[in-house]
Amino acid sequence: MELENFQSFSQIELDLSGKNGSVKNHAFIYGENGSGKSNLINAVFLLKVCCGSLRKLKENPGINLPSSPPDDDLKQLAKDLHMIGSEETMKLAYTFFIDGSDARYSIEFDKDGTLIKEVLENRINSRRGVLFRLESGEEPYFVRGLLKDKRLRDKIKSEIAQYWGKRSLICIMNEDLRESNLQFIDENVNKNLLNFIQEINSTIVDTRSFPIVMAGIDMPKGHIRSDRGMDLDIIQNMISSFFSRLYTDITGAFFKKEINGEFIDYELFFQKRISGKIRDIPASWESTGTRKMIHLMSALISCVQGGCVFIDEMDTGVHDLLISGVIEQTIPDIKGQLVATTHNTCLMDELDANSVYVIGVDMDGFKKIRCVSSIERIRKANSIRHKYYEGNFMGIPYIADLGLPGIAEMSKVDE
Repeated sequence: MELENFQSFSQIELDLSGKNGSVKNHAFIYGENGSGKSNLINAVFLLKVCCGSLRKLKENPGINLPSSPPDDDLKQLAKDLHMIGSEETMKLAYTFFIDGSDARYSIEFDKDGTLIKEVLENRINSRRGVLFRLESGEEPYFVRGLLKDKRLRDKIKSEIAQYWGKRSLICIMNEDLRESNLQFIDENVNKNLLNFIQEINSTIVDTRSFPIVMAGIDMPKGHIRSDRGMDLDIIQNMISSFFSRLYTDITGAFFKKEINGEFIDYELFFQKRISGKIRDIPASWESTGTRKMIHLMSALISCVQGGCVFIDEMDTGVHDLLISGVIEQTIPDIKGQLVATTHNTCLMDELDANSVYVIGVDMDGFKKIRCVSSIERIRKANSIRHKYYEGNFMGIPYIADLGLPGIAEMSKVDE
């Protein structure tokens, strides 16, 4: 991922490639508060919004399909994420490794949040090339055979003239392809383009403003269509099994349900052993850490099943030993990719040096994110955590004398 003029980054790159063209299936990002860890996850969140692959649960309860955001949402979000005080354009590029080849998607926004450039590069036959390119003031470019059906091609070109700049081409295609049958799509749309769109749609982002949901089901309560009652039963069993193994006082979990017309109103409860009795406790009453673990469970299951997951502040409110134990058990089973920001340094003792990244900030506020294995050779007998504490990798807070008594004096008002 390459970012320019994005939030607090004038220019930064996160490289998750491994040896011999491989891709790391997990990475944990450290850094002092305010260094920009959350910005990296926000960049993936912007990608999801730009490409129209977020679920609008409140407008479409129970519908688990990609849906484009309102036009103003993307423009406002891009404007908000633009580096403050910069007049230059904001540029973002994302490289996915799909079916043995790299797919590079780059987007560019002006300071007002309008999309002004969009390019997708991928394999064309046996060579790498541009699948499409759109740029303000220029004619759209499509590689030959990108869209074989003339009606579909003309429809999308018409929508580009109408919407592009407020929406991306990927967003436009997401909507059009959602309305087409699978056979038509397979026969008329470039396979690499389809794979890329599917990759973005399936990538999961967990942030404070947009937490992970399981199969389009809000937690710990919400409502879904009545024909999706079985989905609630499946998730109930998963949560019950997960938490009864995670917490000594939880024996199970269940959803309280109430039929309300065509919908089911539901709320998650834990069955907890308290003072010698099993009591039903609303999940909404639970601690920040327990509620965080509900979302983490969904994320961990997804990456074990082959999904790509980005989590911001993974350890918020969760005991450091608990999260370390969960991640230690999860890593061997990851079939997709897990990328998370964290402050949990205990976790470093469970991780390989190739999966630990640190954001460093120099005296002028310029930032760089590096894998610790590229900074220093780490032997198995060495402790990554101790080396981090010693300042070998940067990314740790340095606190000057606070002078609290003097600061306290500032609060006094002369009589």
